[in-house]
Amino acid sequence: MQKTKKKSQMLLVGLMMIVFGILYITSTESLGGENRKKEEQRLQSTLEETLEQMEGLGKVTVYFHYDEREVESSLAGYFSISDTQAKNESKLKGLLVVAEGAEDQAVRNELSQLLANVLQLPEHRIVIVEMKKRGNHLESK
Repeated sequence: MQKTKKKSQMLLVGLMMIVFGILYITSTESLGGENRKKEEQRLQSTLEETLEQMEGLGKVTVYFHYDEREVESSLAGYFSISDTQAKNESKLKGLLVVAEGAEDQAVRNELSQLLANVLQLPEHRIVIVEMKKRGNHLESK
């Protein structure tokens, strides 16, 4: 009777350690996701500020489109031999740029080539559109 009680206690302790381990891993993974989002936002704002310095462009807004279909559960990597880091990262699939001055075809072509080279994206995945002109509200009266 003493042996079965000890075995069940050890089994319970082992099970609790596994559960806490899983909770710890999933909580640190979500923190990594928050850090990645902050890094993406920093990259976006830096790219916008840099593009606004280009000749012929005014205000610029950038939207990144990521492929997130490959997102798996946090435990899937523990049961497979494949590289889980590559599967959990989102790949940049496309880019939308809304910019003042994009009505000029030469500026649009230069911007498209520049972004394709910098971000390693094919040009057909980059969409550049003209920013809506916002006139002075006094002029509309």
